[in-house]
Amino acid sequence: MSAAAPVTAADFVQMLARDLTNNDLELPTFPEAVVRIQQAFQRDNVTANEIVRIISSDPALAARILKTANSAAVRTSANEITDVRKAVVQMGFKLLQSSAISFALRQLERNEGLSEDARAALKDIWKESVELAARSFVIAKNYTKINAEEAMLAGLLSVLGRLYIFMKSIEYPDISYSELDEILREWHPAIAKAIAETWNMSDELANALENQLHTDLPVEEKATTAEVLIAARLIYQHDLAGEPLDGTLFPILQRLGICAADDTEASLEEHEPQIDSIRNALMK
Repeated sequence: MSAAAPVTAADFVQMLARDLTNNDLELPTFPEAVVRIQQAFQRDNVTANEIVRIISSDPALAARILKTANSAAVRTSANEITDVRKAVVQMGFKLLQSSAISFALRQLERNEGLSEDARAALKDIWKESVELAARSFVIAKNYTKINAEEAMLAGLLSVLGRLYIFMKSIEYPDISYSELDEILREWHPAIAKAIAETWNMSDELANALENQLHTDLPVEEKATTAEVLIAARLIYQHDLAGEPLDGTLFPILQRLGICAADDTEASLEEHEPQIDSIRNALMK
């Protein structure tokens, strides 16, 4: 019997298009408790008691939630939080979602069943999600009236499309890394949006994920989560490259108040302690 024909990049793109059309976009190997939390948040009548039960069913997730609740970015008193229920009350649902998703991304990166290269790629995705989340939080909190925890969640969820495409591509080794990079750039925002919609995320958040790579969105009356996420990505990319970000080239940074119209080196340097605090809370 002849071997199956290799899957080409064009074949792979058709699979992604079919998954989007059929709304068949379940993330593989996410811990069950994290999936259950996202499903619970799809309902308007979800209660703290239910969330506590779900978290408590997974000792590793429970430990992660407690660590986040006791981090410098979240903890509000000198007393250590040792009870999951108190952690849920302290953190609130948005921050709980962020912590659970960050935990799930970290668990994927630690999957010993994957190749070393795959785990390294997943680690990069996880780190990017944390860095975008931290910067989105800081921008929303210091420059807009947008809920900062919602913006942080947008930063974490922004990588879901990349994650979905990468995990699916592992099954098809005939696709080269250069081909996969092109597919990722073109498709990951739409897939991230679709996954967020299946999780019943807000329209504002879903719109941010869809437009996260656009730096020239139409000007709205008020700042949007999309603008915050775009700005966070611009700043992160330049921080990563160690290059100054020319604020004169990106009116979106001026609209948010991050820099002046003639500022050739836009940054969040003055907010670095706050960024570091959020980063540590999500990476513990």
